[in-house]
Amino acid sequence: MSKKTLLLTGTSGFIGYNFLSYALSKNYNVIDILRVKNKTNYKLKKLKKKYPKKYKNIFYSNYFDLKKKIKNLKVNYFINFAAIYKNKHEYNDIPNFIESNILFPTLIYDLIAKKTKKIINFGSMMQHNESTKLASQNLYAASKNAFEMICNYYSYKEIKTRFYHLKLYESFGKNDNRKKLIPIIIENYKKKKITKILSKKLELNIIHINDIINAIMVLLKNNIKPGSYCLKNNKNIKIQKLIKILNINLKNKIKVKYLKKTVRKVSKSNLKTLPMWKPDSKIIEKIKLNFINEVN
Repeated sequence: MSKKTLLLTGTSGFIGYNFLSYALSKNYNVIDILRVKNKTNYKLKKLKKKYPKKYKNIFYSNYFDLKKKIKNLKVNYFINFAAIYKNKHEYNDIPNFIESNILFPTLIYDLIAKKTKKIINFGSMMQHNESTKLASQNLYAASKNAFEMICNYYSYKEIKTRFYHLKLYESFGKNDNRKKLIPIIIENYKKKKITKILSKKLELNIIHINDIINAIMVLLKNNIKPGSYCLKNNKNIKIQKLIKILNINLKNKIKVKYLKKTVRKVSKSNLKTLPMWKPDSKIIEKIKLNFINEVN
């Protein structure tokens, strides 16, 4: 039996690229929608060379061009990794939030709606408070919630399509260059720079990139009830404790300055965890191993 065809967006980002690499290694047919500027993306070109028959790129310059190139596509699953994130926005960021987080995925789905069995969309726990209802903690979350409401409309229109929204707090993995705390600590250590951390009380809920890939595969292979699900670890990581663990075997210690800022506690949302999925309980060991590999 031939493998299913996946339509992906956002593969130039950390999570999207890691899943793209995994899917190709498992013999899935992948169609990747990319802006023209990504024609020079070295990592994606390398995958194209490695999997020429399984990996198809669709480069578009504008939305009219996009329509022409994807309106006749037949895909089994659409996975949307595309997003622009900022914790605090400025006025000039608003069009980018709307275009990337709302308009772009809506235009794509509208063209493939009748041919797609499952839609998997990624979001953040910033879209929720302690209840299961949508509650935007910043403009990024508001834009992702807006797209989720649009999906709600399509779910009534296309009753045979299953819609899934996966929400997480923080993620981490090998070769992570995002402007997130763990990669910043690693980069600053290599440069012998001090890392400023908001508070000694700071805690994060972090899952490994492999956990995210496993969650996607659970949805692709099983008939899970459509809806929103949380991907979270069983315990939060205390960042001060993590720094101490990393420093144990280091001759040159990690330089940290703890500020006295007020930090928001990790919200204890009642959003249901994805069925048939469990996170890696050894996330601290994985962070430690990755840290050693990257700084040596």
